Amino acid sequence: MTKLSHDKTWRKFKDIKAFKKLIESALQLYVLILDADTPVWIKSIAISSLIYLITPLDICPDFIPIKGLADDLTVLVTALLSINHHVKPHHKEQAKDLFNNL
Repeated sequence: MTKLSHDKTWRKFKDIKAFKKLIESALQLYVLILDADTPVWIKSIAISSLIYLITPLDICPDFIPIKGLADDLTVLVTALLSINHHVKPHHKEQAKDLFNNL
C-alpha cells in the first residue's frame, strides 16, 4: 500500500480549480479573523462561514462529487462578497502566501 504524501496531496488539491478557490477563500477569511483591526461583526461572519466549511452536516454532503463542495464554496464566496469592503490588499497577500506555503 502506498503512503500518501502531505505535500503531494496539497499540490493536487491546489491544482483543482474549485479546490483552489475554496482554499483561497477560506484562507482570506482566516486572515481576517486574525487581524486585530477587523470588527467583531466581520469576524463573526468569517467564523460562521468557516464553521460551515468544516462541519460535516451540510446542505449537500461533501462526499457527493462537485456538488458536495459547491455549497461550501458558495457560503465562503458569499461571506467574502458581503464583507468585501473589509478585505484589504494585505489580507489577500497574506492568504496568497499561506496558500503557496501549503
